[in-house]
Amino acid sequence: MDYSIGEILELTRKAAKRISDTQSSVWDLPEVSICHHLANELENLFRGFSVDMELIKDDRRRPDIAIHNRGNNENNLAIYQVKKNPTTKQLRDDLFKINDTFFRDPYCYKYGILVSIGKLPKELPAFDKDRVGILEIYGWGIITEEEFAEQQRNQKLLDTDLFHKSNEI
Repeated sequence: MDYSIGEILELTRKAAKRISDTQSSVWDLPEVSICHHLANELENLFRGFSVDMELIKDDRRRPDIAIHNRGNNENNLAIYQVKKNPTTKQLRDDLFKINDTFFRDPYCYKYGILVSIGKLPKELPAFDKDRVGILEIYGWGIITEEEFAEQQRNQKLLDTDLFHKSNEI
């Protein structure tokens, strides 16, 4: 099956929601444990693909989770980088790894997903929205990069409003 970035993000949201609904304490575990649980849920959703964690590639770079066909580099679908409360620099480094290693030969993954467990930084690095998706996950729910941008806009409006009110006092 051919997936779009939107469909992959939606399936990832479903996997994360299932974890939140059935075992929300997973989000408090170390990243490698979170990746294990997320990979297990993704495997149930991406039929016909292998889902692996910490897959050692020839150049020693490892995606946290890979959705692919084992044994060859044909039809490599998506790689995931997962971070707890990432900094802008960590996201930039992961985007570089995705673009510089996993989107290129010999791997040629079609998509990259950055998963933030907890709050994303206020400043997101630039990324290709047709190939890369960003999800922010909390134990109680999940928001998309678009929802994050909307929250940031609303927070700026709130901050401006509070500034004006404090100057009126």
